[in-house]
Amino acid sequence: MKNAEFMAKFNFRPEGALLVGVERECFLLNKSGQIAPLAVQVFENLPDQTRFGYELSACQLEDRIGPCVINNLRSGINENEIEIKKAEAITGFTRLFCEVAPENMPLDIYPDPTGRYQRISKTLPKRVLVAACRVTGVHVHIGMPDHETALRVYNKVISHYDALCQMGDGSGGARLELYHLMAPNHVPCFYESWDEFCAEAQKDGFVEDPRKCWRLIRISVHGTIEFRMFGSTSDIDKIVTWAEYCHRICQEAM
Repeated sequence: MKNAEFMAKFNFRPEGALLVGVERECFLLNKSGQIAPLAVQVFENLPDQTRFGYELSACQLEDRIGPCVINNLRSGINENEIEIKKAEAITGFTRLFCEVAPENMPLDIYPDPTGRYQRISKTLPKRVLVAACRVTGVHVHIGMPDHETALRVYNKVISHYDALCQMGDGSGGARLELYHLMAPNHVPCFYESWDEFCAEAQKDGFVEDPRKCWRLIRISVHGTIEFRMFGSTSDIDKIVTWAEYCHRICQEAM
């Protein structure tokens, strides 16, 4: 693939610079308090589905906040809480914010209408599929205005990788250990140019679909720098603190 084709897959927008987005995953519990594949039922009972999404595991749900200015992040999280609690009242499910689920959890795959999850699950070794289903996290996105700014900021903020991993760890390293099993090439690396990034994508097999780059800091197709090392949590203060840190280091790198 030519470099220009690869670059066109990333949706950078000047008006999106330094806006914040957060994706928070959780497990779904049935009325007996067991992790269960309830995502289809739950998703259908959420009135504003743009704020929520499904994951590979049918036992998980994701809520999404933003893009918004950093000062509005907390209110966005609280608005999602109001919506999902209405769905909880209707269906009787509850949420579990746990970084790592038990090994015996159900391995049902969400029936993704595009077929993407079905294709992914068929190619994964069992131990990798189990690892992918057992972990949940919080992903922080910081918007970038253009390709060159994104690459420059990315190359600077990866120096914070170790500190961010320590900051986001609430499982004594268990979540990251499973993530590493799922994605051996998880450590972010420096790219001299977009040509080098494209060559790396070709080598690692994500040139056609950059979403298959599983590095814990990555340049996202959404036009953001994405930080993926934080474990799932119900603590809103902690999420806001993580996002503020990521926002600050990106702003300083610009």
